[in-house]
Amino acid sequence: MSITEKSLQSKFTGKGHPEKELPDFFESKEELKIFLESIPQVIFIRKAEAGFPVEFASANVSFLGYEPAEFKTGKILYVDIVHPEDLEAFNFGVISNSERGIKDYTLEYRVLTKNGNVRRVEDRTLIQYGKNGRISRYFGIVSDITTRRELAEKLEQEEQKFNSLLNSNNSIIIILDRNGKFLEVNEGACTGLGYSREELLKLAPANIDTRYGNQFSRQVKKIYQEGKITFETTYLKKDGISIPVEVEAHVMDYEGKNTVLIVARDISAEKKIKRDISHLLKVNKVLELIISSSPLVVFLSSPREKRPVEFITENVIIFGYPAGAFTSGELTYENIIHPLDIEKVRDNLFRNYNEGRNDFFQEYRILTASGEVRWVNEQTFIHSDEKGDIDYLYGTVIDVTEKRQSSDFLRLRRDAGNALASTDEIQEILRQLLDLALEVEPLDSGCIYLMDEGSNELRLKTCKGLSPAFVKAASGFGKAQGLANLLRIGKPVYRHYFEIKNMASLETPPEEKLRAAAFIPVFSGGRFAAVIQLSSHKADEISETSRKQLETIALELGNEIGRIREKAELHQTSSDFQGLFKSIKDFLFIVNYEGCILHSNPAFRKHLAYTEKELLGKNILSFHPQNRVLEAAKNFSEILEGKTSLYSVPFVSREGAEIFAETRFSRGSWKGQEVLIALARPRLTE
Repeated sequence: MSITEKSLQSKFTGKGHPEKELPDFFESKEELKIFLESIPQVIFIRKAEAGFPVEFASANVSFLGYEPAEFKTGKILYVDIVHPEDLEAFNFGVISNSERGIKDYTLEYRVLTKNGNVRRVEDRTLIQYGKNGRISRYFGIVSDITTRRELAEKLEQEEQKFNSLLNSNNSIIIILDRNGKFLEVNEGACTGLGYSREELLKLAPANIDTRYGNQFSRQVKKIYQEGKITFETTYLKKDGISIPVEVEAHVMDYEGKNTVLIVARDISAEKKIKRDISHLLKVNKVLELIISSSPLVVFLSSPREKRPVEFITENVIIFGYPAGAFTSGELTYENIIHPLDIEKVRDNLFRNYNEGRNDFFQEYRILTASGEVRWVNEQTFIHSDEKGDIDYLYGTVIDVTEKRQSSDFLRLRRDAGNALASTDEIQEILRQLLDLALEVEPLDSGCIYLMDEGSNELRLKTCKGLSPAFVKAASGFGKAQGLANLLRIGKPVYRHYFEIKNMASLETPPEEKLRAAAFIPVFSGGRFAAVIQLSSHKADEISETSRKQLETIALELGNEIGRIREKAELHQTSSDFQGLFKSIKDFLFIVNYEGCILHSNPAFRKHLAYTEKELLGKNILSFHPQNRVLEAAKNFSEILEGKTSLYSVPFVSREGAEIFAETRFSRGSWKGQEVLIALARPRLTE
């Protein structure tokens, strides 16, 4: 018991105000005041009343930001500084101890400083009883234990973290003292060696390490000299089976002692893999003779940065590199990947690994030894170790450059469809299709013309990659009958530009210096509709693959022209229908199967005196007399069930007037959903 606690406890049998009854070792109030200010605890004398008013608070209550006078005047009650979340527990502690007649008890809770900070305190409370046996005062010695508690919690967390780390590791972990006594083992050691924890703690290194167990003292000396050593040895399990392990031994401080930490990893699987690889490499000597004449390059590489190659077949020479350049370390696999594709290749590897895949395909570009860009398809197999980490990669690489160029034909068709799906504007469609056409090698410029049905002439609509002077001259191509007649035959023309220019008597600026050119007719619905004119400033001819791609784009343009024409016709039909819908005098409205109004004609809205917006989404049942709503609901259900198509309940206008009408419903479709279409002829009263 501290001197403060003794001094307060000596007052329990005293009478009157506690400040007037000083212990023998205080000669004056001033000495008591100086003493109370110097101790780390705060002294509170609390009345046994609601809220625990404070009679006395020592001056060092200022560490909480308060002044003693704030308590003494009653401005602050003791419960005001107790944390709201701990107040119930505090009251319960006081009451339960008081009711049991306990004179001395300790509570732990949180308090609030004046500026709102939270501190944890330990409250040693001594209870003073009056003559009548009732509690008169509580003498509290309050100590700030925030730092102590935080340290204790931190130590507990560190201990839990250490135990969690120790037991979450699948490796065999053993902590020994310098004499070889086992101090701690993890669950991995118990599982891996087949012993219980109690059994392992009774063993010595010689019981499990068949190679170095009897040389432990020599090993300890080496560990302390170097700080850490790594070696391979063999551990003997309880059942007598030996397992190869890789051991890392460190110096470690454990519970204030210098100890040795042993982390042993079972490498049985790795040993087997190395044996298997050794065998496979021997087999490969035979396979290489076959693979060397194949376009398929086989590799085995490390997952480390830049992917060092451990093995690659000799036919990698098809890319201009000798196999020895990789296996010697002169080149890594990433050295030949196109710089713009390296990040993509890395991301694909780790994404597939993280998603749990053992093999995957990817296409990317590589650079040959001569600097040529080639597309390859790589099938990669991921081999993981027992812990799930990537151990090594193996797979095949094949050149797919020609195949990819052919697939561009299909890609352009797909891209054209995707680009055109979002627009109906003919000018935007022409622009997008011209952009797609200029992706085809070796084209870099072009125009698109549309046939004007009125004048039967081709009119220039969009251009790209050509000089203003050429564009101005090109606008008159549509009047060149020789070219128009040639194109109406339906066959594309692929020639050098000056040949086409002479054939069609075209007048264009010679400084444009166009070389390879294509004039492709476009048909829609069997009619000549447009021309795509494309050209190159750098190449003299257009390959067969590129021609197919261009004709695909021309086909798409014909489809789009037909679609726009059909849409225009449909729009006209829709306009005619809307005119009929608006002019009809009968009620016409559309509801879904829940009875909600989706559309209504002006006659219906006029007689009910509602706007279109007010009717939209409202249930049809809300426009009938209240006393006939149930009848209307039953009638509507029978219509849905197909029992009847007639609906004879009157409607009610906004003003409350009833409008009698015999309504017939029929099923139909509206904007993609099944609906009921209602037609009613109102019987209006004079």
